[in-house]
Amino acid sequence: MKELLERLLGHPIQTERRVPGTYLVEGREFCYVSNNSKVKFDKLFHELFNVPPKIPQSGGALIEGCKITLPDGEIFEAVSYKGDIEGWRQQLEQGAKALNEKLARIDIDTNSIVLNDMRLFCLTDCIIDFY
Repeated sequence: MKELLERLLGHPIQTERRVPGTYLVEGREFCYVSNNSKVKFDKLFHELFNVPPKIPQSGGALIEGCKITLPDGEIFEAVSYKGDIEGWRQQLEQGAKALNEKLARIDIDTNSIVLNDMRLFCLTDCIIDFY
């Protein structure tokens, strides 16, 4: 059955999850958000992307279901967006600033998570959870 599906899809089926941002997806950008307010992440996600004014003109954003715990215990959760990438990036930055949350990105070359305050942590030193 798996072989038939792979043939129909034209590529192998992934059986192992990968950390969002450690690989490129054309037309999609990944980012990580802290949760200092300790609310459920779906609530924070909604608040982050709904701080006025609305900037993106097209596309959408979603929760990636990946949590990275840094060696110091700080937690960042993955989101991604597509379409008006620049608009979604600005919307997320605006929301993070308004809600006092930090942002981070994955540096593929160093296999690290880089926080917007320029701190860098190797992913092998972090705890990665998928949900």
